[in-house]
Amino acid sequence: MSRQHTMMGILLVCLGNGFISPFVIVAYMWAPFWFPDILQMKQEYHLIGSTMVVSVLSILLSGVPAALFERVTGRQDSDSTSLYIWLGTAVLFTLPGALRFL
Repeated sequence: MSRQHTMMGILLVCLGNGFISPFVIVAYMWAPFWFPDILQMKQEYHLIGSTMVVSVLSILLSGVPAALFERVTGRQDSDSTSLYIWLGTAVLFTLPGALRFL
């Protein structure tokens, strides 16, 4: 797979994690702290915002092992190996939600 396809896979897996993760409930309960009070929105917007928060956090946290791998091996640029590590970690983050969904 090319780098663009692997990155698209990472994004899709993390977006799916945002929709099926059990941590969406936690992000929804903490919505008054991260969602501004100026915008008096409906609960549906809070729920969509919570799914996006979980999606972005899963992208960020799943990239940590790939960054550590690059740092340990001394690589200057991301290659397919580090992207596959990133994808594998994203899939591992998605497993609890996927198992709960099934």
